[in-house]
Amino acid sequence: MLGFVVVSHSKKLAEEIIILCNEMKKYDFPVINGSGTESENLGSDPLIIKTAIEDAYLKDVGSSVFNAEIALEFLDGDKYDKNLIRIADASIVEGVLMSMAINDEKLVLSELEEELKELKNMKKVN
Repeated sequence: MLGFVVVSHSKKLAEEIIILCNEMKKYDFPVINGSGTESENLGSDPLIIKTAIEDAYLKDVGSSVFNAEIALEFLDGDKYDKNLIRIADASIVEGVLMSMAINDEKLVLSELEEELKELKNMKKVN
């Protein structure tokens, strides 16, 4: 089973996504908020993301992705297998919701990545 870190410029948006996801998920797995800044302003902070990854040991756009990448560099490679951590290339709300819906004890990271790729490429209007 996988753990998830939700990273957005808005901590409140991520909190609401996590509340919705927790209502939908069938199994107990971590969904951690790695969003916002220490001053509670809009933005993202690599140290907050790093702590969230450590808590989940397991996106949004712009600097949230950049800060998530920096956070991965900050992780202790002896303690955390960075090959098991991914920054999802997906819409934050739809990507997290779908990930929660399909996560179970059989899901592996490569399958989730494929599902997210299909979601990203899904035609929404004919």
